[in-house]
Amino acid sequence: MSSKKRDLVGNYEVTKEGIVTRREVLMMGAMAAATGGLLATQGQAAVAADAAAAPAGAYKARDFKSLAGTMDGLSADQINQHLKLYEGYIAKANAIHKDLKSVDLSTANATYSPVRELLIEQSFAHNGVVYHEYYFNNLGGKGGEPTGNFKSAIEEQWGSNAKFIDFLKAAGKSARGWVIVGYNTRAGYVDAYALDTHNIASPANIVPLVVLDVYEHAYMIDYKTDRAKYLEAFINNMNWDVVEKRLNVATKHPSGADSTL
Repeated sequence: MSSKKRDLVGNYEVTKEGIVTRREVLMMGAMAAATGGLLATQGQAAVAADAAAAPAGAYKARDFKSLAGTMDGLSADQINQHLKLYEGYIAKANAIHKDLKSVDLSTANATYSPVRELLIEQSFAHNGVVYHEYYFNNLGGKGGEPTGNFKSAIEEQWGSNAKFIDFLKAAGKSARGWVIVGYNTRAGYVDAYALDTHNIASPANIVPLVVLDVYEHAYMIDYKTDRAKYLEAFINNMNWDVVEKRLNVATKHPSGADSTL
């Protein structure tokens, strides 16, 4: 664990040194685009080094490399840089889990203490892993329109697929971090949520179905600040078959109202 007091605090991306601000992420994307997508920033190099030096743990990076270079509108460089960031979250999730086993408990305090910071930022690192895996898994498709139970669910909630897509784009422009379209196991319907960071406003009892990353690192290399074009590319590469499978699994989960567990 870094000696810096704030290396596990706040709305930061993960690097070996602990912090990369949102502004620095913007600068990374612009620099990478200007140099033809070369790995040219210390922040990105630190993420890769962090992943390479990560302690072994329960979090194992999943292989999404096959996505790179296969999608119209999302370049191989954009995907590869995004995957390096994901691998950094894997590393930090393992490191925090390990540090929690030996953290000093005698100084526990709600204003600041090592145990507090590790507990809070474990949720940030964990969600950074999980939401990215949902995101990459629902890419690589041919876009088009949803079918089956998911189509019925969005028609019930939004009226039509066209209205749902308009809603998804608007949500993508409104959120600062993530858009989650998920199955509400408590109420039994599909709904949507916006997250400004991985672990703030992440709703309970919601099984993610469509996960959209709108952090700048998801599109700056390809689109700079033009998020609207990125949202079009995301939708055009959606794998609706994966979404349908997620919904079919989620509906078998006991709802909060009915569960006796």
